Amino acid sequence: MTRKIASIILVLILVFSPVSAAFSDISDSKLAQTASVLDALGIMQGVGDNRFDPNSSLTRAQFCKLAVTALGFSDVSAYGSYTIFPDVKNTHWAAQYINAAVRHPDLKEQAIIRGYADGTFGPDKVVNYGEVCTMLLRMLGYSEADVGPFWPADYIARAQSLGLTKGVTLSDAKAPVKRSDAAIMLLNTLGTATKGEEGGLLLERVASAIVKDSILLETRDTDSSLADDEAIFYEGGTVSETPRKTAGTLDKSLIGMYGTIVISKEGKKAAVGVIPNSNTVETYTVTTASADGIQTEQQVLRPNRDTNVYVSREGRKLGTFAEMWSSIQAGDTLHCYYNEYGTLELMAVLPRVSSSGGNSFVYGVATSLNIPSEYQIVKNGTVVDRTKLKKYDVVTLDTANKQALVSDVKISGQYQEGTPTFSYPQTVTMYGKTYSISDHAAATFANINLKDSITLLFDAEGNVAAAYPKSVVSADMQGIVTNVKDNATATVTLFNGLTLQDMAVETDELSSMLGCVVSVGQSSDGKAFLSKRTLSGKVSGNWSIADGRLGEQVVSPKVKIYEEVLSGAPLNAITVSDITSSTIASSQIRYTVADSAGTVTSIILGDVTGKSWMYGIAYSESRSAEGLEAYFIRLKYWNGSVGTEATYRVPTLSNSFNGSPVGIPKGYSTSENVVNASFATQKLNLIDTVSLSAFDGSSGVKTKDGYYTLADDIGVYIPARSEFVSLQSAKSNYSSFRLYANKSAEASGKICLILAD
Repeated sequence: MTRKIASIILVLILVFSPVSAAFSDISDSKLAQTASVLDALGIMQGVGDNRFDPNSSLTRAQFCKLAVTALGFSDVSAYGSYTIFPDVKNTHWAAQYINAAVRHPDLKEQAIIRGYADGTFGPDKVVNYGEVCTMLLRMLGYSEADVGPFWPADYIARAQSLGLTKGVTLSDAKAPVKRSDAAIMLLNTLGTATKGEEGGLLLERVASAIVKDSILLETRDTDSSLADDEAIFYEGGTVSETPRKTAGTLDKSLIGMYGTIVISKEGKKAAVGVIPNSNTVETYTVTTASADGIQTEQQVLRPNRDTNVYVSREGRKLGTFAEMWSSIQAGDTLHCYYNEYGTLELMAVLPRVSSSGGNSFVYGVATSLNIPSEYQIVKNGTVVDRTKLKKYDVVTLDTANKQALVSDVKISGQYQEGTPTFSYPQTVTMYGKTYSISDHAAATFANINLKDSITLLFDAEGNVAAAYPKSVVSADMQGIVTNVKDNATATVTLFNGLTLQDMAVETDELSSMLGCVVSVGQSSDGKAFLSKRTLSGKVSGNWSIADGRLGEQVVSPKVKIYEEVLSGAPLNAITVSDITSSTIASSQIRYTVADSAGTVTSIILGDVTGKSWMYGIAYSESRSAEGLEAYFIRLKYWNGSVGTEATYRVPTLSNSFNGSPVGIPKGYSTSENVVNASFATQKLNLIDTVSLSAFDGSSGVKTKDGYYTLADDIGVYIPARSEFVSLQSAKSNYSSFRLYANKSAEASGKICLILAD
């Protein structure tokens, strides 16, 4: 099991990078963040001309000033009017800080810094590693009695054990301390509790406020609706709909950090960073998710149903596991955050973290970057070799995991709108949907005009990475019609994962396409047109679910699976966990879709699981609608917890239903304005009438034809009352049970409906 414990190595995980505090002479991004937050808190400024001078050594006077300021004493002017040490006259620039460290009533007990035996202070002497460790410990309230009598060895050892020296490479007690080392050690100390069981963080002395046990979830780099000075946090057990103001853009490479938000005393009291806590964070790769647990590559997680869950692609929605488990997908990286008592506080699927700078690049073109040789290539969730990279794939370098995340997701259509200027847009509109465009991607629109046929390329995080004329590169625009409104607009979920929402469509037979595989195109006036596809192409061979292979082809761990239970019936999405067989025979595989690397990314099956049906009692109806005779099928069914109804408009009443037990494929429209042209039903077979003793708990039942498994969450219909009740309630009140199955026992049929008398 991979366990990632958040440490107090503040220089490595401090989340802050405001533009105003960027220093021109710092190339290391982590040191730049450290210097920036110290500057924002008024503790350690630059040396002028936008420089930090990280490699120069610190003097005793300079470090004394840093220590006093870090303890929250920014105004010590009252201590600059007299002389304590003969070599620190009251005119010395650091006199007020040195004198305050010795005489201030709130500081003198700590004896942060002392003079030499000859009475001098040595303000211009370079401060060494042993001295800095000693001063930092005294700032936290430690004395010789706490540390030990051997100076400086005991002090260095204690500082190391508390994490104060993490991120620096010093070891010699007499080694001079550079400004960069001092910055790192100061921030480590700010995030450490003072001595004592109830000791607070030193941080509280220099911030206007802190918010403990918070998690950075989104920044402008991962949620384009946020401003540069906004971020989304999990704090106080909730995710606020209103973003928190930040002092600049927080570093997206550290999204997911669990710690303390620092609120500046200056300006608008914005969040200037996040200092991590020492609580546990565990990270897993999801294999499958279901209502009763999550299978990962390491183990099965079984959170409580009310555990908080956040999935970034679902927007700023925090829900319970019972509500959100279906949003967790195979291949997701799941972060589990535990509070100080070891209780699971939050499960989160966060945005992918790309390389510093955040720019993805298009592979195989003049502007392509090099992929480091040690990086693993992951295309659409599957590890592949470099030969599987194709021109116009989009590559995002994940430096934290040394991976190149490759996406071949794209859409082709008419460039309908670009604002504020179509040749360098911030947003573009295609198929009526608006996409945010980064500055990097906007540059690729330079030679593109409105109404042109173009292709948008998307990176692994779902962001537009570039645009090209359709004549240069085009997309395979096939997907499933998942919704139809008023026979005029349609929603199509493309097999590449993108969704085209509520598109205006040119066709008179739109309702007949509901739940079908279609190709999407676009006419010159911007309207979409759909062409129904026949399910006539697939990878040959059986699908071994355990091996992750369909014939000779690899199946993506994020594979999308659908069932077509009757020819022409709507496709219904299922998950791998719905399939109980270890192998699916080729005869049950109707259609497959593969990416440009040959990895199978979508599979359409026949009636494999039985979970793509709604089983209940059907009634035929005819009534006037829009001045015409209209026909409807009304289904009473059990939804797992209560009886309910669904009504479907159909073209004709080829079968008359008057309380007939039937199965209806999931996915048909229940809108009275949509005629379900392909509507079909499944007749359920009466297997037997049994007594209570025939039941094997809630899992199965013995019949004259053999043992049958009961469908999950099966309900029982009571004809005398025209209503459904739970199986347990029916067992408590009735003695005769009529059992209806979808198939024979030999064909792995299940009891799908029970009527009780």
